[in-house]
Amino acid sequence: MARVVLCSTLSVVLLAACYGPKGSPDGTIKSFFSAAESHNWEDMAEMVDPESLAKVGSIPGAAAFYESTYGSNTDIDLTILELIEVKPDVEAVVKFKCRVTFRELGKMPYSAGCSDTYTLRAHDGKWFIVLPETQRLRPTL
Repeated sequence: MARVVLCSTLSVVLLAACYGPKGSPDGTIKSFFSAAESHNWEDMAEMVDPESLAKVGSIPGAAAFYESTYGSNTDIDLTILELIEVKPDVEAVVKFKCRVTFRELGKMPYSAGCSDTYTLRAHDGKWFIVLPETQRLRPTL
């Protein structure tokens, strides 16, 4: 019985560590879309750069936005195309290719593109996504 409890506890801890900002810009992008695929809206919001988050509201507000955007997704296919550290260990730009499959209640599944180029900023060794709508200029590669 003790083994079952220990294994269950370790599984929860390991799964909880899967999402969140990572030590590399591309790692954060992968974690962000992995959280979207798993419907972990709050984890997605926690990967947003604090300055961007302050401009759009709060973590619960951002989480609600991500739920409304990705709520019916069943699969996300992500490929990192290019990564440039504009300012090493401070700012980076990641270009990625992305397709998401949605399955809304009562509708046939459909696929949509989610490819983009995101700016990320580092804080305390972790990389956070700068929301495109909070930037003056969007990055291009």
